[in-house]
Amino acid sequence: MKNTAATLCGLVLAGLSSIAGSPVFAASASAPAAKATYLKERADCETGKTAQDRATCLKEAGAAADERKRNRLDNSGSLPQNAADRCNALTGAERSDCLARVKGASGANQRTTTSGSVAGGGVMKETTTTTTVGSPTIVTLPAPSSASAPGK
Repeated sequence: MKNTAATLCGLVLAGLSSIAGSPVFAASASAPAAKATYLKERADCETGKTAQDRATCLKEAGAAADERKRNRLDNSGSLPQNAADRCNALTGAERSDCLARVKGASGANQRTTTSGSVAGGGVMKETTTTTTVGSPTIVTLPAPSSASAPGK
């Protein structure tokens, strides 16, 4: 019976050590940092240091804190890569156009312009791609004859 109790105790300790290394436990270990981040974001909302109105800012800060608690808030990605990844859902010309808006014009026939601001409500990127439909028509006009030339 002693051997079984020792084995059971060992299994319980092994289970607890595996729980301690889990992301859920790790998230609660970083709770003070998460709380500090939330308090800073909330203070920024209160002092108007963001581009949002106070109510929206506080709502977003709370939502970010909730996601942080669930270990689902990830800001480690590259912004250009995240934007390019969104284009992968598209196909063909739509995907090419999306990538041109994200990365900028890539061809001599493309031009990308950017307007607006985050504070103003959004940044608008527009890419214009010039394409030629069909073949060009060349018209040759006859040279004027000397008899019909003006001034004679």
